[in-house]
Amino acid sequence: KRDTQRAKEIQKGLLAFKKKYNYKFQLEEYIVDEDSYEALKKCADTILLKTKNPKDIYINTTDGFSTITTILNYHLYQKGVNFISYDMFDNEFDILNLNGMKKESISNNLNIKDHFLLKGYSYKAKDIKTFANKHENSIKEIFEIHHEEYNSFLSINPNRFFTVKSVPNSFSHIKSILYKMGLKDSKKSDSLITGGLFELYIYNLVKNLNFDDIEVGFTVERLYGSTYIPNEFDILIMKNNHLHMIECKFLNKIQKDSLVYKYIALSNILDEDGEMLIVTKEKISNDALKSKIPTVEKRGRLSNITFAGGVHLNPQIFTMQIKTIFGL
Repeated sequence: KRDTQRAKEIQKGLLAFKKKYNYKFQLEEYIVDEDSYEALKKCADTILLKTKNPKDIYINTTDGFSTITTILNYHLYQKGVNFISYDMFDNEFDILNLNGMKKESISNNLNIKDHFLLKGYSYKAKDIKTFANKHENSIKEIFEIHHEEYNSFLSINPNRFFTVKSVPNSFSHIKSILYKMGLKDSKKSDSLITGGLFELYIYNLVKNLNFDDIEVGFTVERLYGSTYIPNEFDILIMKNNHLHMIECKFLNKIQKDSLVYKYIALSNILDEDGEMLIVTKEKISNDALKSKIPTVEKRGRLSNITFAGGVHLNPQIFTMQIKTIFGL
């Protein structure tokens, strides 16, 4: 049942990809019993019927079951059929045929939207990059100069104030900057003020690094039964067909274990080989980075999840860390 559902999602994604770029390919569904030699032999024979020249056939065996790959190779290789295998570490693929093995480089990397489109997922992207670029200096000022005042500002009970204008003058610097960004009449509970600005601060720090694509406030919807379940990601980054994620948390009460378990569960929506970075406002001590790493952080590292803290105290070190984690 799970394999059938996944196949339908991929088929949906391929059809959407075909429509988006006006490609002219056809899809055909073929169900095979991977535990039956006879069924796999029949599959090989069916593939050969698709063309008069077997050299026109290319079979992608990347991540395929070894049994299927072995039997198809046994029956088709000597016929001149080509086999493709993708190397995710070098972002290259090999073509294996009777002439030998040829390595090809990937010239057109996927963008983030097409990554999810091909998986058959729906997505929604916030149009917030323009705001982040326009107010980059103001956002930087909040976190690198007035972060203590901003931290106290966020701890106010939001039920006491309806707008930024009604917040006490003791937060004059923060109010002034928010006014400058056009947030004068925004509610205190507005997600942009309570959490979104930190996402935009981190986005501005990394946006000019050598990525292929970057998205902020990106929501992915996956179908479970008859219901679409949304999952929002603060920052997504694509580099050489590897999808990475940055989660930004500036609020006081951060449950690291909950975050680790959450993103371990969501890793299959991203990439099995993708890196996930959780950025918090608290500074991580040298002891924690060396020998006294908490268990939750060790568990996270086993699943490609890393923590970074106190970014606003030294943005340059954070930029270097990003380059290391995401392989730039």
